[in-house]
Amino acid sequence: MTEVSWTVLDPNQGARIDLGLGSPTVKVGGALSGEVGVVEGELPPGGGFQIPHWHEDLDEVFYVLEGEVEFLLGGEWRAATAGTTVFVPAGTVHAFRNASLRPARQLVIGPAEVAELIADLGECPREQWEAVHERHRSHYVREGLQDA
Repeated sequence: MTEVSWTVLDPNQGARIDLGLGSPTVKVGGALSGEVGVVEGELPPGGGFQIPHWHEDLDEVFYVLEGEVEFLLGGEWRAATAGTTVFVPAGTVHAFRNASLRPARQLVIGPAEVAELIADLGECPREQWEAVHERHRSHYVREGLQDA
């Protein structure tokens, strides 16, 4: 087992990624930890990842820090305000968006692959995002499909 030292990240530290629909910052993952991923997401009005998708073996926890984020779960958009925790187990079709007129922020917590997937998306043009998801055992939902 590789020994990892403790780390304290200041609010402006981490790997910031511009996805054009929000600016996630990888706080933990990659070189820092191969076990856990923590990503802080800044969602402008209209931002988010609104494409319904699911992960084969990746559980995610979303914690809304500020504003309101809507989550697509069970085929319906559900509002989550600051302080709300949303657990999305592997195999669950989901998406998220900021449908309000104010910025929102959330934490995404899961295995290290959460951070790796987001970082990989930042390296590719949007038309390649579905292929990036496939490499990470995550899949876009085709019309009429619900939870995998």
